[in-house]
Amino acid sequence: MAVQQDGRVLKHAQAYQGDKELVLAAVQQQGLALEHASVLLRGDVEVVLAAVKQNGLALRLASRSMRSDDGIILAAVMQNGLALEHAKPSPCNRWAIAVAAVMQCGLALQFVSGSLKDSIELVLFAVQKDIRAMQFASSRVRQLLSVAVGAAAEAADIYGDESVFGSGTETTTSEVDGILESISDDDVSEPEQ
Repeated sequence: MAVQQDGRVLKHAQAYQGDKELVLAAVQQQGLALEHASVLLRGDVEVVLAAVKQNGLALRLASRSMRSDDGIILAAVMQNGLALEHAKPSPCNRWAIAVAAVMQCGLALQFVSGSLKDSIELVLFAVQKDIRAMQFASSRVRQLLSVAVGAAAEAADIYGDESVFGSGTETTTSEVDGILESISDDDVSEPEQ
């Protein structure tokens, strides 16, 4: 079948856009071929799951009900964390899905709810993948991590023990984790504006 060679062929095969077997073959080869599937098949779990496993961004082409299905969303963000942008409801407030998304692509942090952007743990997962994700963290978490990194660098300068504190110029996430273990969220107050 031509769609097994190139899923985009489905675009020109309008008579087959409602044929589940052909559409399934097309999206398995090219997830974005979901765009050319019938409305009915864009809401079919098997077809949509195959599409998002091949290309997570195919989530944007799925029916609204599929874009709010946790199993479909999870499969999509595991393939491409940025697929979280197309999940419903938006922004995402589901911990497991948010973790999967930022572990795949740190920049997916921009598509999580404000309360999750205020999670030190989630932000650390995100910045381990991509330091640029820090811009999407809450101001409280950015401030806290800035203080922690500064403290680790200062300790390295004072004690000069790179085996414990690093070089003083590069602080690893594990060093920040150690510092954060001694800080509870209750000890940190929001800066006065």
